[in-house]
Amino acid sequence: MTGHLGVGDWTLEPTVTFGLLGLVVVYAVLMRRGQLSSSDDVSPWFASVRLRPVFFAMGIISGFVALASPIDTGGDTYLLSLHMVQHLVLMMVAPPLVLLGICGAAPVADDVARAWRGLWTWLTRPWPATLLFNAVLLVWHIPALYDATLTTEPIHVFEHLTFIAVGVIFWWPIVDPLRRRQTRPVSPFQKIAMLVLAGIPPTVLGFVLALGQSPYYDFYARAPRLWGISAVSDQQLAGVIMLGVGNLIYFAAISVIFLRLFADPAADEREAARAPRHAAG
Repeated sequence: MTGHLGVGDWTLEPTVTFGLLGLVVVYAVLMRRGQLSSSDDVSPWFASVRLRPVFFAMGIISGFVALASPIDTGGDTYLLSLHMVQHLVLMMVAPPLVLLGICGAAPVADDVARAWRGLWTWLTRPWPATLLFNAVLLVWHIPALYDATLTTEPIHVFEHLTFIAVGVIFWWPIVDPLRRRQTRPVSPFQKIAMLVLAGIPPTVLGFVLALGQSPYYDFYARAPRLWGISAVSDQQLAGVIMLGVGNLIYFAAISVIFLRLFADPAADEREAARAPRHAAG
């Protein structure tokens, strides 16, 4: 049985479209209210605040492409490899780009949501964030659960939400978008260690998929074939994407952090001092 996937296979799910538009509206409101202003200190990642909306837009667009384009249709109906691309974007591309889009923003006041903020602070410490990220990645790729997501829509939606959530949690301490006075800084070496450890599970899982000689996921074994790709070849390609593209993303982040170690920290301090810091930041 042969399937068909074309440029017209955009899902344009209302919850996805309006959810992402809602984020854009909130971002615009924050800019209008001065929560994202030209006086923000964004020196840990880039010198000009003009780049911040560009990163945010790239994050929103990548999320939209992952959830509404033919990648979504193809992954849900035909190919594990396309589904893998979607998951990588949701966990490793869109979250860090969106967080770079708010880098240096004014944090909320100290008396707002203390309990929730305490929980968030704990979750986004390096080791809880790394463990949670890796655990969610591995658990959802258990064959029984993976097949369930493709046959039961609520489970599938929940899977995507958890991917996005742990993506934000994991990349939060690496990007460090909101820097309060009392925030314990995450050192560059801790960030590099997080990225190195996070690269182990997708590497192992990628090799398992790439070296497999029979389909592990019953859904894709029975799915209509697309572009003449067999179920085994599709699975092997998915494994290569996971271990190859996933590790390239981590390598790019490590490279940026590593190069920052050779930058002039005094220049960063001078740059930050020229711009007034937020009272709570």
